[in-house]
This record gives sequence, structure tokens and C-alpha cells, in this order.
Amino acid sequence: MNKTRCIVVLVALALTMPAAVSATDWQQFQKDEIHTGYTADTAPIRYPVMAWNYSTSGGGWSGIDTTPIVADGKVFALNYRGYLYAFNATTGDSPWNVLCNADVGQFELAVPAYHDGIVYAATSGGAADVGHGRVTAVHADNGSIREMMDLSGGADGFQLNTPVTYADNRIYVGSWKGGTTTTNDSGTYFCLNASNVSDVIWSRTADYNTGYYWAGSAIIGHYIVYGCDRSNITCLDKETGALIDYINVSAAYGLNAKEIRSSIVWNDVYDRIYFTSKGGYAFALGFDQTTGHFIPADKWSAYIGYSTSTPAVYDGRLYVGKGCFGSTGKVYCLSESDGSEVWSTPNLGGVQASPALSVVNGRKFVYFTINNDNGSAYCLEDLGSTYTTQWIWNPPHPDDQYILQGMAISDGIVYFGTDAGYVYALKSGLEQFDIPIYNGKNLIAIPLIQDDPTLDGVFGDDPANGDKVRRYNNSLASFKTATYWNGWVGHVSEVEPIEPEVGYEYVRNDIDYILTVVGTRCTGTISTPIYNGENLIGYVNFTNTDVSTFNSPVNGDKLRRYNNSLASYWTTTYWNGWVGHVSEVEPVEVGVGYEYARNGDHYDWVYEA
Repeated sequence: MNKTRCIVVLVALALTMPAAVSATDWQQFQKDEIHTGYTADTAPIRYPVMAWNYSTSGGGWSGIDTTPIVADGKVFALNYRGYLYAFNATTGDSPWNVLCNADVGQFELAVPAYHDGIVYAATSGGAADVGHGRVTAVHADNGSIREMMDLSGGADGFQLNTPVTYADNRIYVGSWKGGTTTTNDSGTYFCLNASNVSDVIWSRTADYNTGYYWAGSAIIGHYIVYGCDRSNITCLDKETGALIDYINVSAAYGLNAKEIRSSIVWNDVYDRIYFTSKGGYAFALGFDQTTGHFIPADKWSAYIGYSTSTPAVYDGRLYVGKGCFGSTGKVYCLSESDGSEVWSTPNLGGVQASPALSVVNGRKFVYFTINNDNGSAYCLEDLGSTYTTQWIWNPPHPDDQYILQGMAISDGIVYFGTDAGYVYALKSGLEQFDIPIYNGKNLIAIPLIQDDPTLDGVFGDDPANGDKVRRYNNSLASFKTATYWNGWVGHVSEVEPIEPEVGYEYVRNDIDYILTVVGTRCTGTISTPIYNGENLIGYVNFTNTDVSTFNSPVNGDKLRRYNNSLASYWTTTYWNGWVGHVSEVEPVEVGVGYEYARNGDHYDWVYEA
């Protein structure tokens, strides 16, 4: 089997949504049949912790070089040896596993696909120059095999190495045969009936020496589009397999593209497909989805270095990685319009994973893995002209292995596998947040969502006897106070729950110290109700700002900030603009509470977290 492991870092988002699936589903490679690689589901953006992990090695040698898929509350992963595993997506319990090969394999690379209770796995059962291609339909609820099909493409020893693409009750997969570095046979692309995979609807064998390795197909309307090891892009009628159009990328772009080992991504904003090549380029190419013909006049290429990445496109940007097994590499953010670089990371390890993208409240988070010894999982946030690294996570010892493929995102969790044969599920962990308490007092904001929104859950072991937490009582227009004395006493039920959109007053016997709270970062729109014209408000955005960002102030509004050095309040008033003590109230800081007043009106103070 070819062990040149190079896939890439990329997130592809097409604005034309494919067949409807649940928002929490990630049913095939890069989510769907056009490889969007995008979801509106949340994912861990700070302090990831293991929700669960599971070893598929069973005491023997094994690994996982395919991305997990997620559907109907389950995670499915195919390991080196051809065993398909099912897991409870939340707990990691594994109700079943089944061998999908004719015999135990050694290096499976085809990401499975799911639809309507069936998992479709493509396996090869071989090593270099040895292979046996098989497609197996497995019942997702119990792991029983519905039927299987042995495919004969080219000559004996070929392998099924492309992701399985599902669309419209059909599945598509391509074959490859070669040694450790080269193709030595004419590859075949297959279309199978998803209701009975033993029914081969059509197959097309190339009339030239080539193969399909990681080169997954995109289903665009009536057409199937895929690349190959001879740097050709082919378009067929998806119903009949009839040739519609093809283009040699090296000739069309005037460069040496080499093998195309990424899947094809479709985005109809520019009516283009996107892909990468081992020659070191990311490509855009116009495609007429009504006729199935390529548009060579509408194209660009961007040199990024050796890449087998499936590019991801979202909001005018293309996210892609470069690098290979054990090499250096990086992640690029390119302009979708012309391929110009927006930003890139410094050199990391080999970025072969096709990254997954979580977009929540306009914030874009990119997830990928590194295919190097002791590889890591990453989360970046695209900030516009640059990026920030949100977290880097390493599997615990003794799993210091390579992580070839990337992550799947579903319902707040990311999933991936390693060469050690483990499947990992990461979720957001608890974060510590420090708030200064000066002169024994401060208004405070809790910029975190609490798993345990009680006083004990938020403040943990931090309180000392005599500490007080006050919460503004909207109906009484006064404060309720809980006091700590070997536990919280007093108006505890009126102070709890501790909420991120509510401000509090904290008091401790006239000393300076740092108060630590714990929780999970909140994102999105926060609305603090201002009742009877007044309330403490918590500012939970994680970037300092100023009073100009407050929403819709009216003349007479007042914003008060506790002045630590004077142990009193500074107040700024709105009158066609903020006036009075503005410099004492600003900056509006993360973790600092404020008091807002408006002449007895009831309204919602809205801001972004």
C-alpha cells in the first residue's frame, strides 16, 4: 500500500446546500457530497478536554487514517485493518464493530459514508501492490452486514482509497493500484446502488495509466467531478457514467500539477470547483453546473507547496494546508476570488488533514490535525486579516503517534483518530477567569457559561468567611445578598443562578485580591433585561471595548463603574453622546461589572459575546 500520507488542511464551504441532513450530522467526508466541511454547530474553542476516547487496536497493531463520520447520535470510524466501529457520540460506548474486508487489512484510507441507517465502507484489505476492493453496507444500529460487493477494477491488487460519496441513493468510489510511489494501472470510478451495493450501476475505467487516491468525487447537480494521478479533472453524467468533459490541469495552467490527491469542492458563489495537487498548488476552476463543462478562462492557481488537501471555501475564503507525512507544513487562508494570501500560519508539522469549520455568530473556527510523530490537534480562529491559535491539544501518553486525517464536528464535540488506533472526542472544558477585587469590593461580570451555575460551582474554593455576593433584584429594585460562612447562607436562592448576562457585586473585608471563577466561554448575543430602569450588567465579550459600542442609548441613560481606588462610583451620562467621567468609566473591560440606569423604562441591553 502506498504509505505516502498526504491529505491537507482545508475547510470547504459551499453555499448551495446539499441534501438535507441534521445540523449535527457529519455523514461523509467533509460533511456532504460537495465537501463543504462546514457546520453551524459549536465546537470547543477554549480549553478542550476529552469527552471520551476508545482504542480500536484490541491489543494488536492498528491505527485510524480515516476521518470519523457522525449521524443519528453515533460516531463511525474505520481503522487500518478494515474494522468499522460504532460509538455513542456522547459517551463513547461502542455497541459493535465489524470486519468489512475479505481479510484483515493493513492500511485503509477510504472515509465511509452514512445514509438512512446504513454505513457504507470501502476497503482494500492489502498493503503495497496487494489489494482487494470491497464495498460493504452495514446496519448502523447493530453492525450487521446488509450486503457487500467485491469490485474488479483494472487488475488484481487494486485498492479503494477515495472517500465514499453518497448522493441520491447512489454511492461513488474510485480505485487505485500502484507501488509505494507510483500508479501502475488504469483506475476505475464506480457508481453503486445505495439500496443494494451489489448492483453496480456503472463503472468507468480510464483509458490511460492513472489512479484515484484520496481523490473523492463531488456530486454537482447532474454531474460527478473528480481528479486523478495524471492531473486530469473529469466530469461524467452521474446517472450513466457518460463522459461530459475533462481537462488536464498541467496543460491548462501551464505548470506541473502532478497528482491530484484531494477531493473536489464545489461552491456556487463563483461557480467554481476547488482542489489541490502534489505539485504544490491550490486551484480554482470555473464549472457550468447546467452543462457539466469546465470554464478554463475562469481559473487561478496559488503556489502553497506539496498538498493533498481538500480545499474548504467559506465566506470568500479558502482554507488549505500543505505538507506530508513527517514533514513541515502550514495552513493558508486564501482569497476565493483570486487565490491571493490573506494569512498563513508559521511552519507546523505536515498538515494533511482536511480541516473542519465551525461558524457560530459570525466567528470562524478552523480545526485540523498534524501528521507528524506526536501529532497534535489544532483550533484556529480567523480574525479577518490574521488569525489566532485558540488551542493545541496532544493525545495523552503513550499515544504519541501521527494524525493523518482531520476532524468531524457535531453538537459541541470534535472527533478524530490517530495512528495508535484511538478515537478521540473533545469538548469544551472549564475555563478559569480572574477578576480583580480592589479595596475589598468590585462589581463583577461572570463571562462564562456555567455547567453548575451555583455559588459553589462558580467560585469553587475561592471564597473566605465573610465574603458577600450581591445580585440586583429586579422586582424590588434593591440587592439580595448571600454571605459565605463555611458555606453560603442568606439569600442564596435569590442570588443563584449565576448567569453570564447579569452583573454582581463582590465584597471581602477591604483587601485586594484576585477572584477566580470557572466555566465555559459564552458566545453569541447576550440580552440583559433592564427592569425598573436599573440593573447590574455583565460585559461578557472577551475583548475590551468602550461605551460607544453600547446599543441604542437614549438621553438620560447612565452607566456607572465602581472606582476601585476611591471605593465609590464614577458615572457617565448619555446626552447625544456620552458625557461626564467617560475616561473613568472606560475601557469597558472583560470581567468587570457595570450598573446601567434608564428613567424607569424596561428594555433589553444587547451586546455580542
